[in-house]
Amino acid sequence: MAVLLRRGDVLLPSGARVVADVRLDGTLIDRIGHDLPSAGAVCFDATGMLVAPGFIDLHVHGAGGGMCEDADPAALERISTTLARGGVTRFLATIAALPVEQLRAAVAAVAAYAGREPGARIAGIHLEGPYLNPQRAGAQTAAWMRAPSIDEFDALQALARGRIRLITVAPEIEGALPFIAALRERGVTVAIGHSDATATEAGRGVGAGASHVTHLCNAMRPLHHREPGVVGAALTEDALSVELICDGHHVAPAVIDLVWRCKPPGKVVLVSDGVAPLGMPDGDYALFGVACRKRAGAVRLGNGDRLAGSCLSLDQAVRNLRQWLPRRPVEEILASAASAPAAVIGESSAGVIAAGHAADVVVLDADLQVVATICGGQIVWQGPS
Repeated sequence: MAVLLRRGDVLLPSGARVVADVRLDGTLIDRIGHDLPSAGAVCFDATGMLVAPGFIDLHVHGAGGGMCEDADPAALERISTTLARGGVTRFLATIAALPVEQLRAAVAAVAAYAGREPGARIAGIHLEGPYLNPQRAGAQTAAWMRAPSIDEFDALQALARGRIRLITVAPEIEGALPFIAALRERGVTVAIGHSDATATEAGRGVGAGASHVTHLCNAMRPLHHREPGVVGAALTEDALSVELICDGHHVAPAVIDLVWRCKPPGKVVLVSDGVAPLGMPDGDYALFGVACRKRAGAVRLGNGDRLAGSCLSLDQAVRNLRQWLPRRPVEEILASAASAPAAVIGESSAGVIAAGHAADVVVLDADLQVVATICGGQIVWQGPS
């Protein structure tokens, strides 16, 4: 059955807003206009609400107590449901560095489950490893990181049924540059991350075909005035899009402001880097086989201070940015959660509200709280209001 959103404040691809109806017919937006016919449609009164493109999370390992690395359909179901509550309509199931057989099992499980999601849809797979620099392992297990292998990747892509769309690689490790070039020939987006690369080495990665940066500032050589590293390269290379985890723990608001000032429009991408505790109460959890604890809005390894992913929802990231960057138009902030990530993976049908595009929509109230999430023309979550 079609869905008709009545009299919402519709965010158009240009960034302008217009009060209008939006009719979703099947998996596509049918039309936008005034007093559209309601025959055969479920009507939703969106008066006074913002109708925006559904959020796309390119970097999320888990939520609702489950992890993509678990190779468990029940875990993927919980992740899908939990993400939808935060306005996410599509996500890349993100898998960290794992031993060979565990990685194969996780990739195959995601591919087998895709298409059965009750909430946010799996748009593909993001391999955040295993071709990373152990010196910048972050919360991942350095022992599971290894040299790039196009043969291993091709075997994983076959198991994934072609769904691997993004991969994070450290460009300075041996064999990385020809590997990056081979991935780009295969149509896979390559991100620089978990890297100790100098700015020159990062530039070589860009020359080989890398076009994105995984969670900028985290798990990489820090910016230094004599050696700017990956951070400096990311800030000055306009072609690179960059991820930011805007939870107030991973990157300071002042640095987020700096990044936004440096990057061209559409090149800042909000991600959650969410893990199992996202959407769950404070307490102890296991990630990648390692104990961690969720407390005070952050997830940390054991009882220490090292961050281990986040418990950030994308709608909260949007609200944080509106508070931290009050001079930035909210339309620009919303684009960083929708059209910007869509562009990274070439999702031309998603990330905008326009006729003929995907019927992936989030309805927000004046405080940018999620009122409803619509995936593929179906209302998959609706708030109590």
